[in-house]
Amino acid sequence: MKILRFTLITLIAIACLNSCNFQPTGSHAKLIDINGQKLIDCNISEVTDTINLKLSELVKNCELIPLETNDSSLYKRAWHIGISDNYLAIHSRGQMPIKLFNRQGKFIRNIGKVGRGPGEFGTLYDIQLDETANKLYLLPFARANKVIVYSLDNEILPAIPLAYQQTKFKAHVDNGTLTVLSMPFKVKDQKTIPLAYQQTLDGKIIQEYRGSEHLLINPINADGQFVGFNNEISSSFNTNSFDVFTLKFGGKQYDTLYHYNPKLNELHPRYVATFNEEKQPYWSYELKNHFYTIIFGDKYKGSKVIVDKQTLKSDFFKIENDFWGGLEMKSFYMSNNGYFVCSMLAVDLKTEFENILAGGDIDPKTKNKIEKLQKQIDENDNEILFIGEMI
Repeated sequence: MKILRFTLITLIAIACLNSCNFQPTGSHAKLIDINGQKLIDCNISEVTDTINLKLSELVKNCELIPLETNDSSLYKRAWHIGISDNYLAIHSRGQMPIKLFNRQGKFIRNIGKVGRGPGEFGTLYDIQLDETANKLYLLPFARANKVIVYSLDNEILPAIPLAYQQTKFKAHVDNGTLTVLSMPFKVKDQKTIPLAYQQTLDGKIIQEYRGSEHLLINPINADGQFVGFNNEISSSFNTNSFDVFTLKFGGKQYDTLYHYNPKLNELHPRYVATFNEEKQPYWSYELKNHFYTIIFGDKYKGSKVIVDKQTLKSDFFKIENDFWGGLEMKSFYMSNNGYFVCSMLAVDLKTEFENILAGGDIDPKTKNKIEKLQKQIDENDNEILFIGEMI
């Protein structure tokens, strides 16, 4: 009996020792509590590993969509891409109308017109494609006092007046309510606009959230230098939450990604990137199961770090499109409304596919579809999109 008891105790002790000594490999972010809210803090200085992240870990499928090429469909480079079940809306760099394609890449029509007349626009800061309502919402850049609205048939519809004039902003229309996420600049002797608010489609305020002083953006940095209004704001809506991240150049505090909770009319911190050394400017984005950060500072310039929300594992990463022969997604890519999308120039994709085929390490099925596509691509074609629904 004593021997049995000793054996059991020994086995339990060994199991506990092994469990206690087990340390997962790689770097991990920390989960901290801020007034009852869970915030993921990733110290970039402690991240050591670099991984080739397979696209299949982020999306459940990957469509390759060659966009039709003709005189009307061509544009410069994609800047914002709206995706719905049947349509793609492309907002290009520069002053151009929106290009509407179907999901097979066939060009349908231009929407909107550049100019100063009714319904016309100059530079846009974002777009929202709402296929259910048959509408496209256009968010002007600088001194915006309205959201411009078009039908998908290119009919000018009544604009949505903004309760507050905006410089750079994100907005989402749903069920008769406009939710606005603003970039609130600190302006002397003037009342700042709310960081987040909701209004009716005729401009009446429903509720607004102003937050604390540290959320305001000062055009004068910590060294007393004028840095202007070159800060940026983003919101991807990938998790059906109003995520908001504001890049503040020259700010003293680390930039944090928040969620705006309309039911409580509160802003909740969700993710922040920090450094042991001097703060580096960075963008942070939210995916369904990850956060990722793009760093612009000299030491890490162009580096990307991804953090798993569940395991908190943190790695420098490159995206490998394993649906298409391991193609690296190094060109422009973005994510919104639960979709991942990467835009590549036809000439660049043609070269990348040539390199993949020359490498020889590719399965016959993938090789066959790449070879077939290679014959169809011309280097002067429009851009080509990779689109995947997130898991």
